[in-house]
Amino acid sequence: MSRRILVNPNRNNSENRSYSQSVQTDMLYKVDFSNAASDQSTSVSAVTAESKGIHGLTVTSPTVSSNVASFYASSLTSGDGAIKVVATYANAKKDTQFVKVQITNPGERRFY
Repeated sequence: MSRRILVNPNRNNSENRSYSQSVQTDMLYKVDFSNAASDQSTSVSAVTAESKGIHGLTVTSPTVSSNVASFYASSLTSGDGAIKVVATYANAKKDTQFVKVQITNPGERRFY
């Protein structure tokens, strides 16, 4: 299972993308910069992804293929975190996408 995020080049920069996953789960995230790259008539040359916020997430180094950045995110504890994904295009311009991630532990949930 993976999460595919299509970046709209005409988006509002405050557009939020929120996802949830269970603790100790490596979830594959794919951030698709194809539309944004096509809008600039260029391609993605490099991508970085890092955990931001109070709750630290483990984020693998992203790979890029056909303007799509792929990386895994996980956490050993429940909480809310964020991932900052920065794409650098061949024309040296940059594009940033934030992904909110809510980590839950079903074992800690109380069922009434």
